[in-house]
Amino acid sequence: MAQSAGAQAAGHGVLARLAALRDAPEPLAALLVDFRGIEHGDDPRFSLTLDHYLESWLGARAREVFRLPGPRLLILAPADAAPLLESGAQALVQVLRHHGFGAMRFTTWDVAKDAARLAAEVAPPEALDRAKALATAERVPTAALGQVLEVERVLHGADIESLVREQTVWSFADPDQPEPVLTELAVSMEELEARLDLPLRRDAWLRHEVFARLDRGLMRHVARDRLHDRRPLAIDLHTATVLDDRFSDLAHAIPAEMRRRLTAELACWESGLSSERFVAAATRLADLGFAVAVDHVPLATLGALDLGGVEVAAVKALWVPGTADAEALLRGGVERFGPKRLVLWRCERPDAFEAGRRAGVVLFQGHAADAAARGQAAEASESPPRPRGRAEPEERVEEEAPEAEKPRPGLLARLFGRGG
Repeated sequence: MAQSAGAQAAGHGVLARLAALRDAPEPLAALLVDFRGIEHGDDPRFSLTLDHYLESWLGARAREVFRLPGPRLLILAPADAAPLLESGAQALVQVLRHHGFGAMRFTTWDVAKDAARLAAEVAPPEALDRAKALATAERVPTAALGQVLEVERVLHGADIESLVREQTVWSFADPDQPEPVLTELAVSMEELEARLDLPLRRDAWLRHEVFARLDRGLMRHVARDRLHDRRPLAIDLHTATVLDDRFSDLAHAIPAEMRRRLTAELACWESGLSSERFVAAATRLADLGFAVAVDHVPLATLGALDLGGVEVAAVKALWVPGTADAEALLRGGVERFGPKRLVLWRCERPDAFEAGRRAGVVLFQGHAADAAARGQAAEASESPPRPRGRAEPEERVEEEAPEAEKPRPGLLARLFGRGG
């Protein structure tokens, strides 16, 4: 591990810090966490959530946090925090295993005794020596910091709309007339990478810092560029953004009437990692007028999903090809949450769409759902007009009367049980 190319790619700040500790150990506790065995471990939004969870165990104690390639995480804290770091990591291992995310590995260190061994785990001695020789103890490389500031500039800029991609949640309650009921907004990482000429998918540190800013960028985009968009919209947020002191200002920049059409999607693992933070974030969002949905829900956890009493507008089940008993799990999800709340998410392939329909799922999001909706629309447009016979007026009246007697509720009302 110590000689890997990933270790050598660690930022200058952590190398300089470890070199200093190697030569002059301090009374610190260290936690080195390895996310490489975790599903989604290389997803910056996921790793950011895990980072905040581990840090939360330290309370108000000082800490130094370094994100390493791999992805890995190093936390340094006062020596008396060692039991908190270890218990927090052990709890996180259990939560991730319970939810089927894989095996997380971690090691705790007494820096006063093991500083040299800890340093060797992160980078080879020559890399530490070079960092020490530069005699700068910056937490992040200057060049990388400049790149992050450039990302911040773009996310503040007027052209962010060109970076935003839309994906529709479709209702197939009437299979012959699929309807769009929600539009999710997300920043295209490929477009952002190309626009800035940045290696976001190759630079774990940079990618992480960029993702930490996307929540705020999307909020500003909605406030500035979507004021005349009458559709129900959704954006991804994470609890750290919502619980930040600045979030209220971001939210209040969006008119209250529009906030009532906006759904904030929180990842389900945030509830598993810290139910208190999840509930606090959901409560704050509701107080500000947002609907709250939960996404990234593995099919296998639909039956046991615990959201700490939070009433969510939608539950987005993550389709993973090859999941055992997928139809039965989806059927159970429909029974528990109802067909107006369960969304089959990342429905990218026709077999996923077909399995969902057989299980009673009505709401879908993904390329396969888009294709099915387009296919139905094409069939409707190509259908020949009905022959007009003498009996047609009477038949038409009989067919349309129930529709006239029972006006159809708005799309949002039918999906979320809320006003249109």
